[in-house]
Amino acid sequence: MAKISSLRKMVAELYGRQVPGRDIWSEWLYENHVLVVARFAREIAARHGIDPDLCETAALLHDLGDALTSRHDLMHEQISLDKAEELLVAASYDESTVRRLVDDALRYHSCHGDERPQSDEGKVLATADACAHFLTDFYPRMQELIFRGRGAETFRSWAAEKIERDYNTKIFYHDERDLVKPAYEKYRKLYN
Repeated sequence: MAKISSLRKMVAELYGRQVPGRDIWSEWLYENHVLVVARFAREIAARHGIDPDLCETAALLHDLGDALTSRHDLMHEQISLDKAEELLVAASYDESTVRRLVDDALRYHSCHGDERPQSDEGKVLATADACAHFLTDFYPRMQELIFRGRGAETFRSWAAEKIERDYNTKIFYHDERDLVKPAYEKYRKLYN
């Protein structure tokens, strides 16, 4: 329990720093997405007999690059993974856990192309992230915070692809897919 408590503090402090150059919406993301994904990850893990602390750990770190730099930074993903590894080591996670979380759960949680997490923690993280996208105001907020001024069609195109990937690729458990299906159908209709 000490590891997860330590990690929670480090992640909160990192998002609270307001690092120059990061996107203006990163504070919103921490409070309204990262913490929500962490809560969902604990719940999903508990239902499926997977370590809730490790799944919450992965969830707290899954968008860490947003605390440090803009999503437009070509090094965003690597910065995120490097910082996650640094925090896991600082919180005294063992090397095999660090590798599993960084090299699988965090690296592949977005499920782009053929990339899919293989670890239980990675599957829970991907599922929790997708559920948070559907069960909160994530999509409307992204339209407002990220796509403002870039045109409705640009957002619709992004959202349509992401909605399908979130629902059809990122959710690894049938009960969670059933839970978000009404929201999926609503957003699919709204943005297509």
